[in-house]
Amino acid sequence: MKKHYEMRFGGTGGQGMMLMGDIIAQAAGIKEEKEILLTKSYGPESRGGACRSEIIISDDPIAYPVVSHPDFVLAMSQLACETYTKDLAADGILLTDSGIVKKAPRLNEKKKVYEIPLTELAVDATGKEIAANVVALGAIAVLSENLKEEYVREAVEEKFPEKFRESNNKAFSTGAEAARALLKK
Repeated sequence: MKKHYEMRFGGTGGQGMMLMGDIIAQAAGIKEEKEILLTKSYGPESRGGACRSEIIISDDPIAYPVVSHPDFVLAMSQLACETYTKDLAADGILLTDSGIVKKAPRLNEKKKVYEIPLTELAVDATGKEIAANVVALGAIAVLSENLKEEYVREAVEEKFPEKFRESNNKAFSTGAEAARALLKK
């Protein structure tokens, strides 16, 4: 585990990038009691425009409040993949929604690229595309070197009303299982 870990979640408005940042902040900051800094950025469009959330997770106080070389990047759109991966850390992890991102960048051998059809899995598990962000959170909890899966799952449960619990548990588990399958390869 790194003492200072930077994450970026990029996609388009309506995919839940801001919500994902909130959930990871709760899991790392409140549950793990780490120092966190969360920033969000989106275009003038509420849905369909480019957006991202970024989080720094640290054991120590955060002196510089900008994600400069993310250790983990999630790209849920082709534009996000092209825009938000250029400064990925030398040994960073890129996770793409392979059903949407058709061309992942070529990265050096130290960087890891994982392609999971997040939206497709969300539809299969829950019948709803909107659950792709929760599928992604399950995958991120497994693939990330600095998050505890149980804390991320608890943060998802706490963020949504009770009526979504069963659906979100299915989505989260589906993402976690897909990530575990990739790690076994």
